[in-house]
Amino acid sequence: MKISVFSILIVVLILFQSCKTDDTIEETVEICPRNVEVGLEALTSNSATIKWLETQGFASNYEYGEKGFTLGTGIKGNTSDENVTLVGLKPDTEYDFYLQSICTAEIIGEFITNPYTFTTLTCYELYSENLGFKGYVENGDFNAFWLPKRTADEWQVAMAINGTTNPTESQIYTVESNTGNFNFPDIEPNVEYIFFVRGKCNNAYGDWVTKNINTGDENLTSPCIANATIVDNDGYYINFSVNSQSNYFVEILEENTEKGSGLLFEIEKNSSFNIEKRTFHNEYSEYIKADTNYDIFVRVACGSSFSEYSKVLTYRSPFANVVFFAESTIKDDQLLLSWYDFRYGFNYEYCQSYDQVTYEIEYGLQDFIEGEGVLIETEAVSTGSSFIYNLPLNILESGSTYEFSIRSVVNGNSRSSWNSLNSGACNQSNIGRFVFTAP
Repeated sequence: MKISVFSILIVVLILFQSCKTDDTIEETVEICPRNVEVGLEALTSNSATIKWLETQGFASNYEYGEKGFTLGTGIKGNTSDENVTLVGLKPDTEYDFYLQSICTAEIIGEFITNPYTFTTLTCYELYSENLGFKGYVENGDFNAFWLPKRTADEWQVAMAINGTTNPTESQIYTVESNTGNFNFPDIEPNVEYIFFVRGKCNNAYGDWVTKNINTGDENLTSPCIANATIVDNDGYYINFSVNSQSNYFVEILEENTEKGSGLLFEIEKNSSFNIEKRTFHNEYSEYIKADTNYDIFVRVACGSSFSEYSKVLTYRSPFANVVFFAESTIKDDQLLLSWYDFRYGFNYEYCQSYDQVTYEIEYGLQDFIEGEGVLIETEAVSTGSSFIYNLPLNILESGSTYEFSIRSVVNGNSRSSWNSLNSGACNQSNIGRFVFTAP
């Protein structure tokens, strides 16, 4: 059989292609996994800190820009950390953030398929209803004020005749960030004006917020808004202030009760309101019940009227003092029941006792049903570190077994659990009844 040269060439080519294909299959494609758990760590009006979890990489490339930007045209960077702070952002703007993992100097992963999107905070919050007027002051200037929910880097204010769209440069005054009012000179009485306010953030001013005013109005103390800022609410203290141009009023009342029936405090403007939880329930024992929620509201004075109530927070009073029988002895014809003087009250965040305490003792034959035993109310006798109550033995049937329970009554109206004790971390638990067999 004859074999042509052409046939041999075809066989060689087939073998070559087969070997090449096998080599390709055997190659290992190294993959650099994408970073995961991309999220927000901190956010302001002009910055954002983005965090993530690296999979196998030791560094990351990132790129960001306003929402919808084309990858490759944004702001680029590189970091070996698992977070990055982006600065120079615009307030109240939506941004896309892309992340790319770097596994080795030669191996770089893909950018995450979908960008992480976030929106920067509004630099300041100010609305027309937050603008108000106190009117003419002693030197003849006209006082106007504004109550922002979030302050700006600085403010610009102006007063212009009604109908003005934008104030002129000569009418604009620039004031510091922490300023909330301004005395305008040369304001005519009985004239319609527009009050202009705008804030500056990241070197750019926002839109003017305006409010109309007739300088002849008698009631110039609007708006009547109470914006409370909580300074402190840890385990022991409550401390807050109210952004107001006049005195403000704090009312503390039991949750879900009618306003006007609680504890009322008048606080001078620019002063803070403070509660020390460790003593408050004893200072106002005629009102405070144990283990009860109390709502704290504020409102401000507006001429002869008041603003709407604004809720600051809910405060929970401590648990009633714990108490349980420690031991008993027989002396003469008396059973001496005793319990420790535990000066504790309990709450989720702190421990503190009530000063006004009496006790209730209930007893009956063994396994008696709570509420069906004999109830004794007593202030007891203090021995320094404990209290004692003397129970005549002749009221007990000889040879019978009895059980005794005890609980505290604080501020005349709040009862603890029966046989309660401190279980640590400002919590309370219960132990069994005291058992006694009459001789």
